[in-house]
Amino acid sequence: MSNGYQPLESETTSLVDNNGASKKDVGGKREVEWSKYGLSDDKQDGESYQQGGQHVQELFDEQQDSGNQKPWWKANFFIKEPVLFGTWDGVFTSCMINIFGVVIFLRTGWVVGNAGIGLSILIVAITIVTALIAALSAIGVCERCHLESGGVYFLVTHALGARVGGMVGILYSFGQTVACALYCTGFGESINDTFGWNNTWAVRGIGIATILLLLAINIAGVRWVVKVQLVLLAVLGVATLDFVVGTFAHTDPENGFTGYSMDNLRNNSGPYYEADENFFTVFGVFFPTATGVMAGINMSGDLKKPSHNIPVGTLSAIGVTALLYLLYVVLLGATCLREYLQNDYLIAEKVALVGFLWLAGLYISSLSSCLSGLYGAPRVVQSIANENVIPIIKGLGRGKGPNKEPILASIVICMISICFIFIGHVNELGQIGRASCRERV
Repeated sequence: MSNGYQPLESETTSLVDNNGASKKDVGGKREVEWSKYGLSDDKQDGESYQQGGQHVQELFDEQQDSGNQKPWWKANFFIKEPVLFGTWDGVFTSCMINIFGVVIFLRTGWVVGNAGIGLSILIVAITIVTALIAALSAIGVCERCHLESGGVYFLVTHALGARVGGMVGILYSFGQTVACALYCTGFGESINDTFGWNNTWAVRGIGIATILLLLAINIAGVRWVVKVQLVLLAVLGVATLDFVVGTFAHTDPENGFTGYSMDNLRNNSGPYYEADENFFTVFGVFFPTATGVMAGINMSGDLKKPSHNIPVGTLSAIGVTALLYLLYVVLLGATCLREYLQNDYLIAEKVALVGFLWLAGLYISSLSSCLSGLYGAPRVVQSIANENVIPIIKGLGRGKGPNKEPILASIVICMISICFIFIGHVNELGQIGRASCRERV
């Protein structure tokens, strides 16, 4: 007979998991259920993010019931079933159209003209590394938690608590609201100058009409937001291709575009700052280009596998935009005279083969950023309201449709933006936007 200790059946229990595998629990101690706290090593599949077990459609998944098809004018353009997105149509597209923004079109030449090609590359590198640190921090939380809707608010809340998360979320949403007004006002000013109206009310009218159109797209559903984003990204790609082809296809010496030459590379390689400019002021102008890196994270509630989609899509967008930044810097420095780089903000239009396509990219970059802001800010406010962190805005947590679209929050954000549009000047709006950024920091 063995004298070894034999544990009683009550001391050993067999726990069966969802896959039929058994887990031993010896001595009456049970394993901690980390999933209660949003921490789990188990890989989550797309089904865990589908809402209520309903059928989830793809982006371009249309019903093919030929026996019950309706004419297109009778079709319901609003979403009846939840739509979840993937890495490329969701995260990558949202990040690209935000990171590759209006500063690239209007200020890259000015940056090269002051800092030179060498320091401009350094500015791009510092900007990308800073954005990469922020993205990796967010990705670290995404991969270890059951990520829910709320984007930036969810990440900060999970790390620092609901009160700090609510404060940061409100400031983030306010900054996005002012930015939407800034983009629409800038778009209105460009149209006003193009037609020579010289009327402040024309700027305001165009800005208000633009933001109402983008609001209608958001209310129609997230599917339409992503479809429009894909179109806008295609236009930005065509504008960039037009710029690259233009560097080889023609020259315009009268406007400072002399084509590729070693003299341009030599003269533009080092810094030559204008009065009151230095490395830090130039860096400060270029740095905001990377602030859209969190756009994909704000889609967390509409993704199939957030723990996979967000890291791959965000890092891919950062990598592609880094290459495009460097391409613009090197090509402008190699083909244009420094004097024109410093004084002509639209020097890239002269370089482009078809200036109209480049201008289309400039306008689209403003609209795409505004569309993304109208998508992300209401969802952050909705998450804060649902958590009842700020009781006074609890009513904004209501969602409509399978994707729980924050229609009420979207309308409130839009109305606040319209109030700022009535200011009617980009410079004043820019100062308010910078102030909100300092508060968030």
